[in-house]
Amino acid sequence: MSFNFSSKEFYFDDPRLKMTLAGRFLVRVLSSIVYLVLLISSVVFLISQIPAARWFGILLIIFLIDYIVHRQDAVRPISQMPRDKKVNLNIFLLPKSFVLIERAYDKSSLQKTDFYFELLKQLLEVKNIRNGLKRLDVDAESFRQKTEEILKSTQGKEINPKESLNEVQALAAESFNRAIENSSQSIRPQELFSALANLKDANLIRVFSLFSVDPGDLERALIFDSISRKVLGWQSLPATIGGFVIGPTRARHRIMNRAWTSRPTPNLDQYSTDFTDLARRGESGFLIGHQDEYSRLIDAISRPINPNAILIGDPSIGKEALISHLAYQIANDQVPQTIFDKRLVGIIIADLVAGANSEDLQSRMQKIVREISLAGNIILYIPEIHNLLKTSGEAYLSAADALMPIIQNNAFPVIGTTYAREFKEYIEPRTDFLDVFEVIRVAEISPVDAEKLLVYESLLLERETKVIISFKAIKESVELAQKYLHEKFLPASAEELLRDALMDAKRSGEKVLTADKVIEITEAKTKIPIHQFTALEAGELLNLENIIHERLIDQEEAVKAVSQAIREYRSGLAKKGGPIASFLFVGPTGVGKTELSKILAKIQFGSEDLMIRFDMSEYQDKQSFYRFIGSPDGNISGALTEAVMQKPYSLVLLDEFEKAFPDILNLFLQVLDDGRLTDNFDRVVDFQNTIIIATSNAHSDIINESLRSGESMDQIAGYLKTKLVDVFKPELLNRFSKIIIFKELSLDDVSKITDLNLGDLADLAEQQGITLSFAPEVAKKIAQLGYDPAFGARPLRQVINEKLRSLLSDKILKGEVQKGAKVKVVLSGEDFQFVPEA
Repeated sequence: MSFNFSSKEFYFDDPRLKMTLAGRFLVRVLSSIVYLVLLISSVVFLISQIPAARWFGILLIIFLIDYIVHRQDAVRPISQMPRDKKVNLNIFLLPKSFVLIERAYDKSSLQKTDFYFELLKQLLEVKNIRNGLKRLDVDAESFRQKTEEILKSTQGKEINPKESLNEVQALAAESFNRAIENSSQSIRPQELFSALANLKDANLIRVFSLFSVDPGDLERALIFDSISRKVLGWQSLPATIGGFVIGPTRARHRIMNRAWTSRPTPNLDQYSTDFTDLARRGESGFLIGHQDEYSRLIDAISRPINPNAILIGDPSIGKEALISHLAYQIANDQVPQTIFDKRLVGIIIADLVAGANSEDLQSRMQKIVREISLAGNIILYIPEIHNLLKTSGEAYLSAADALMPIIQNNAFPVIGTTYAREFKEYIEPRTDFLDVFEVIRVAEISPVDAEKLLVYESLLLERETKVIISFKAIKESVELAQKYLHEKFLPASAEELLRDALMDAKRSGEKVLTADKVIEITEAKTKIPIHQFTALEAGELLNLENIIHERLIDQEEAVKAVSQAIREYRSGLAKKGGPIASFLFVGPTGVGKTELSKILAKIQFGSEDLMIRFDMSEYQDKQSFYRFIGSPDGNISGALTEAVMQKPYSLVLLDEFEKAFPDILNLFLQVLDDGRLTDNFDRVVDFQNTIIIATSNAHSDIINESLRSGESMDQIAGYLKTKLVDVFKPELLNRFSKIIIFKELSLDDVSKITDLNLGDLADLAEQQGITLSFAPEVAKKIAQLGYDPAFGARPLRQVINEKLRSLLSDKILKGEVQKGAKVKVVLSGEDFQFVPEA
């Protein structure tokens, strides 16, 4: 629903609430007596021998039947808003909603208790609200007991009638807002419940928070109950989610419009699907979200000049749902006059071109176009319209050539759908084609809309699997899919996750799908720790520095900084809106900057494979900038954006960051600030689940010169940070979580690193069934050979490869060292020897 309320003044007034308790009781009694008298009178008049009396009796019966049918309805639905400037919200209240308010008002007055909590207690006895709470995994009885406990604490409250009426006024206003949000036609008990949760009352906020009840969650959970009651009544669940539409079904295929001016279209029917037929049969038309896109679509195809639109969006994002909804609205006469009573027909290009050469295709297209023009009541829908413009086959060119003149002549509305990449590649370069279309980009629906859509989907899944789906499982699916599963967009990503969790629950024999199962499946799919950390994990997090130091020597400042970042993230206290953390590692080469990044990737993300590494020295010009984020024409995909979309939960390592093209450095102002980047296909790439580490050797000459002069790294660090503005803009430096200066490595540090690397070599040998050990002097000699103050520990790996690894591999190939052997490496003069060990 969409109304303009800016010119309205809303208030709530009901004379019954201004009466005394006795007065309200008397009104109820008199009302019952009046209807009883009318019933008796109608019977008396019906059996009368006087014709006029009998007719009067019939009129009374009709009046009473109408009263019985509509006695549970509001005086007026919200869609029939009065024209008056002042509108009494009382006319939108369902009678049962008013009864709940009246009863709570009376009890509050009699017992001198809080009105809101009296109403909350009444609402917790309403069956569908209890069912909604059950879907939220909330114990309604515990909720009621806590409500009564707080209610008793308010007893003896001084009741001011005027203040009480003000409370009712505030409740009615908020309930009306909730009804508008829910697209409800009246103020129902669930709107009263949600309104209570939104009122700025400290006690109400406390009780709702205690049970983690979000009013929006309850409203969406209540969809389960409302649909279930319809199924138990006169409706049945549809076969697909597209069938969740309200209205009579008319299965008849209708060629003619109501004015009988249209013509049959046998050739078109052979290669197409009539979406208005599907809508009349109740098989499609359901739409949640995408209201802006739908409004633009209606505006585009309703105009007299260029009544054409192209919907651009990724697969399963909702393009065809918009088409189906348009067909449903046409079938129900809820469209502008210009497209009233038309048929929405989708052409199937694969069928059209199947088995046809160029001449056959031209002939088919000409017949179809002629039929559409003569019929005068067709809106043509072309899925994947880029296929008409592909240059890979003569048939495609012929189809486009046959259709283009008709599109340009505004003969009938045309709607096409395409994807961002194909739009860039095939459609955007054809300005003659593009100029006659309104370009509408179909965005991902909101998480709230995705939750609502999955509630309807869950009703079908429950019927199929016989497993109850809690609303928290739905909510968790949406949250986790949006956060971690970026291969698809909402709602498709969340639906896939929900289905996987549901199938796993069914295989396990579980009767209810909970949020924990969704978390478990997400962790299995992404290898990401999502669950609430255990005591063991908490211990590891608190001991993270020591765990890192098992693989990294010294660099205390860096280790402490990254450890704290991981703890903040896992405890839920990380900064919202940006990456998990971002660091600039500065220091001479070979001191552990890349090694710490690898260790961090393994600890936080589970594997070194989840480190996305870029050598920024390869991105120093404009062309490389396009390789990094994608070219404007869409021909080149962005290395960074594609990698992060494939691995949204990862560590991004930017080696030699200072060498990057200036536009790339400016790009990271946005990435480090809000954790998002729009690629060349207008897709938003999310960096909020990444750790970004940039390394730099900037001013390494200053570091080396200062070290040679005897200064310590602590003395150098402060000065170096001030000098970094010569290389990076201050606004870029300020966006990093922390700038860390890495110390030079001493010979003692290199000796410890040598022990780690020799241990790695021994582990590799163990995998080949060989036990390898080292004499103490071997490690000392390797450390001496591998130590270079200018290059840190970088030469060490080469020394181990040349002196030990290559020698051992030769001996294995010659058969001198075999599986099961125990070998010790010793130093003989300047040579390393492998000798058998007993």
